[in-house]
Amino acid sequence: MNVGLVILTALLFGLVLVAIRRSEDPGPIIQRAIEQFAVLVPRMVCALIAAGFIAQLIPKETIAGFLGEDAGLAALPIAAAAGLIVPAGPVIAFAIAAVFARAGASTPALITFISAWSIFAAHRMLIYELPLLGLSFLRLRLLSAGVVPFLAGLLAYLVGLAVSVAPQLTTL
Repeated sequence: MNVGLVILTALLFGLVLVAIRRSEDPGPIIQRAIEQFAVLVPRMVCALIAAGFIAQLIPKETIAGFLGEDAGLAALPIAAAAGLIVPAGPVIAFAIAAVFARAGASTPALITFISAWSIFAAHRMLIYELPLLGLSFLRLRLLSAGVVPFLAGLLAYLVGLAVSVAPQLTTL
């Protein structure tokens, strides 16, 4: 069983117990849950189908070649560029990340991809930031936060190196 599912289930049961203890009217709670279910489930179905198409359109060898362990640090800018151009919310972005992971992308590349998508997402910059906050704000934000995905990926790479070397040091 997935650890995330276990945590979310425990959190749900905890919230149900709090609601029961506070004698809350379950009507609005159930209504909100149904609304969320109706909004999220169709999105997730579409995202998973889209991720399946992506998995079929981009050969695994290509993904592994550009984003895999053998690509090394060169995978980080490629992953950042991919994160920049994914024009979607978390349901699709994480489904794409899952496709990348199954195709052999390295953990540092996945961390860079998700970080770049979180920080840069071109659709958010073009639809919200540029028209609402202006070019000077966007420029300053990109300059100040531009290195974060690369640092996150580099840190993951270094931690992975340290973890892989540590068992070898103890045997010496």
